[in-house]
Formats: sequence, C-alpha cells, structure tokens
Amino acid sequence: MIKTIPVINNKGGVGKTTTTTNVAAGLVRRGKKVLVVDLDSQGSASLAMGVHRQDLLPSSAEVLFGKVNIEDAIRTTDVRNLDLLTGSLHLANADTRLSKADHHQHRLQQALSRVKDDYDVILIDCAPSTSLLSVNALVAADAFIIPVAPSYLSLEGVISLGKVVKNVRLNLGEAAPVLGVLLTMVRRNDKQTRSIIREVRSHYGGKVFDTEIRDHPAIEDAPVSGSSVFEVAPNSAGAEDYGALVDEVLERLKRYGTIFRAVRNATNARSSHTDELTAAERLAL
Repeated sequence: MIKTIPVINNKGGVGKTTTTTNVAAGLVRRGKKVLVVDLDSQGSASLAMGVHRQDLLPSSAEVLFGKVNIEDAIRTTDVRNLDLLTGSLHLANADTRLSKADHHQHRLQQALSRVKDDYDVILIDCAPSTSLLSVNALVAADAFIIPVAPSYLSLEGVISLGKVVKNVRLNLGEAAPVLGVLLTMVRRNDKQTRSIIREVRSHYGGKVFDTEIRDHPAIEDAPVSGSSVFEVAPNSAGAEDYGALVDEVLERLKRYGTIFRAVRNATNARSSHTDELTAAERLAL
C-alpha cells in the first residue's frame, strides 16, 4: 500500500544517499524487490551502488524529459532483486526543461506508474534542493523519510522541507505524509548531539524513528566499493543500525499503511474521515 518513498531533506550532508542505498540493500535482505531512483545530478546513489560515472546514461533525466521509457532505463545491479534508475549530470538543468513540459510536477509519478507493480518498495534519493525534482518526488511519494544529522543547520533543512510540502499540498492538492524522521551521524557520547536529539524528539515525537544511525567509518567506506554496509562490514555498528532501521521501516509500512492511504484519499476527496485524519496527521509535517 505504501511503496514509493523518497529520502529527502533540503540540507546536504545528512546521509540521504547513505540511507537510501543501505535501506534498499537491507530490504532486499528481508526478501523485498526494490528499485532505487537516483534524482541527484551528481549520481551519488548510482556511484555508491557500483555504477561507473561513464555508464550513468540513460538516466532518470532521460525518463523525465520523455527521451526514454522507464523500462529501458532501469538496470539490474549485482544484488539480486535490487534495480536502479541512475542519476546523471543531465538532471542539472531539470528545472528549466521540466517547467516547459506538460504535467511537469507529475512526470516522475507517471513514469513510475508503469513499473510500480514490479516492486515491493521504490526508494528515491533526492538532491539537497528545493526544485521541480523535489516536487516530483513528493507528488510521486506514498510517504517519505527525512534524514537529519544532529546539528541546528540540519534542522533548518527539515523546516524548509516542511514549507515545500505545505506548498505542494496547497497548490496541487497532494503530497505524501512523513514515514519517519531519521537521526543520522549520531555521536552518542557528545553532549551537544544528545541535546539536539532531545530537541528533535520533543518536537517531532512519534515521527522520529527509534533507531539512530551512529557515526561509523564502515558507513562511509561502503560506497567506495560500490556495496552496502551489510556487505562491507556485516558485524559493524553501521550494519547493526541500518538493520534495525530496516526492521522499523517495514513495521511502519505495515502499521501505518491503511492510515496513510485513508489520509491521501480523504485529503484529495475532501472527505470527513475525522478519526482517521486525527491519527494520521500526527505523522505529517
């Protein structure tokens, strides 16, 4: 019921790509078939999954611009049941090109509708910017994950993202709710880190995942080999944390799926399912 999940924050350097690739690998290890969509012009998720820079085309850019069908752009990876739609530098001028296209906010949603039934989960790695690509990701989403490093600048990214979500809802009448806020790059013994984490949990409550991703070298080393932390360092704290997160993601997908669907239908139809809305709005920005 909840299938398409962007990993998004308007602030860079908070672990979006790391989270996307490791959650994808973890879901595959739990028996899910997963598609990763790279919407970053740097192609970071694609590179982290072992694609060489010269091999990034055709990419999500060609799909969004109507040059290539999504079925022809999706590629398999070395991991069984893990597929990839790459990013590339062709996304750098996406705002200019998409703004001239029909239904420009819905291009990703339309493309994914052709392959959505082929996957259990579709994860979208988003660039750290407010752009038509971000809007496309939010419109296509069933729910989204917000990684947040424990710093005050990172929190500003969440606040600005909240404004984008509200504008999408206001102008388009649709935008997904939050599956969870994820604390990343956590140094558990640092007093300032713990103070910011308390602030995040106090403000966002149950939206915040119980799992915290510790700042661990194995997480940074994994992309160099084009693999996930589960392959590079299966016994590390990084693998432990991302394994726990995957379990929590699956639990939330199951527990909140019915509520999320009710909220989207109720919002779009301006229905009066007040009890369902009350429960689900606690999970929205």
